[in-house]
Amino acid sequence: MTTRIEYILLLARDTLNDHKKQRWSDETLIRNMGMAIQDIAKQSSLFKNIVVVPLKNGHGTYQLPDGLLTLSHVTYGGIPLPLRSSGWMNANKMIDWRLEGVELPDDSIEIAVFDEVKRKELAVYPKPFGDFVTPYVSLPNEYGLVGGIYDYTQPSPYGVIAELVDSDIAEERQTTAYGVVTGLLEEEALTIYFSECPALPTDINSELPLDSVFDPALKFYICGIALRNDIDANNRNMASEEFKLYERDLDSIIDLAHTDSVSAPNFESHYNPMG
Repeated sequence: MTTRIEYILLLARDTLNDHKKQRWSDETLIRNMGMAIQDIAKQSSLFKNIVVVPLKNGHGTYQLPDGLLTLSHVTYGGIPLPLRSSGWMNANKMIDWRLEGVELPDDSIEIAVFDEVKRKELAVYPKPFGDFVTPYVSLPNEYGLVGGIYDYTQPSPYGVIAELVDSDIAEERQTTAYGVVTGLLEEEALTIYFSECPALPTDINSELPLDSVFDPALKFYICGIALRNDIDANNRNMASEEFKLYERDLDSIIDLAHTDSVSAPNFESHYNPMG
């Protein structure tokens, strides 16, 4: 069965007239496809993600995920934090902001601080100190070791309870590559909302992050780069045509990204020219 990437490459080879792969290998065209996805990610902010970053005692700076492009907002305790740059902090007479501390959880984090150069770092102001975690514990009794969670009851007429579900515990905190989760901790944490560049395809069997309706845009970009890299003048002119078609499709992708794929009657936006 033809994979999705194979089909896109077939569309590209229709334009390139290179079905025998004499001029452009699959590897070359897949690299072009990766460049297309990177360009779409940067121009549209289409790929959005969320990550929970636990705070650490005495740590003021935290690493952000690979592929991060732009921060949308950061929340602490369910409340959005003001986002400020390190340059803004210094310009506003907060020269010692890295040294200021606060005791958690009684007090609160006030500001999330991003670095204009080190894009994968996020700091918090003030720096958190304190005991952040409330453990779920196992207590011994006359029947052996009983797994207990405060504020929960476990009696059941059906035997041993093997699973507890709490909608307030985020699914990503229970996912592990190392086997059965035997302990849970509630932690002070930041929730970071951001746009990213997704993982790029490496071969014809790779998954693509874009919906298949955007396959023509990938095809146009693949051909545009391939033809632009050719020394033949006619091919370079043809590359311009492919990029014009790509830009047309990219405009549609950006329109969808800006409305989060919600149709116009249901999308509400507030324009603030001074914001």
